[in-house]
Amino acid sequence: MDENKRKNILLAAMKLFNERGFHGTPTSLIAKKAKVSVGTLFNYYETKEELIHAVYMEIKLHSKYTFLTLIEEKTSLHDRLKSMWNAVIKWGINNPDEFEYTELFIHSSFRKSLNDEVMGSFKKFRESILLAISPKTICLKYPEFSMYYIDNALHATIKFILTNKVKNIDGFIDSSFEMVWSGFSNDSSLQPTQFELETSTV
Repeated sequence: MDENKRKNILLAAMKLFNERGFHGTPTSLIAKKAKVSVGTLFNYYETKEELIHAVYMEIKLHSKYTFLTLIEEKTSLHDRLKSMWNAVIKWGINNPDEFEYTELFIHSSFRKSLNDEVMGSFKKFRESILLAISPKTICLKYPEFSMYYIDNALHATIKFILTNKVKNIDGFIDSSFEMVWSGFSNDSSLQPTQFELETSTV
């Protein structure tokens, strides 16, 4: 198997899928963009679904490498998590095509047919941040909610930076982490309810 040819096929597929969607992109168009014959494409990937999964797995491997390169060794839990957060965000903004494909993939039916955790290279981050959760937060009762919360916060931060003119990107990334950190580490039992506030003034 020619490695350069394989990568050209994956790159062409990723760009076309991002532009046209999975169902709107015929394999003939991918082959044309990759400058190979349709027969050659199917020699590398027997089905379109296999190609879709292959693109995702290639991105996953690259994101893992990038993540490990960007992360810094820190002493405190807060700083370790902040370093992880920064690494994830910077992978996304430095690799917008890969990020866009990941967004497309995780919201498609093809995700269900792949027995793999989406963006598993960031699993350590998501597990680590749970250590910072106060025992009184709702994430203790509904741990799966924390995964949605973190993923959505990560994706929202990356998408906002990519689609808006953010002057101080590093400062924005730091502030976005502090919002998540505050939300997870907040002990809601220490906050007075509206009822308590009203009755305390009577």
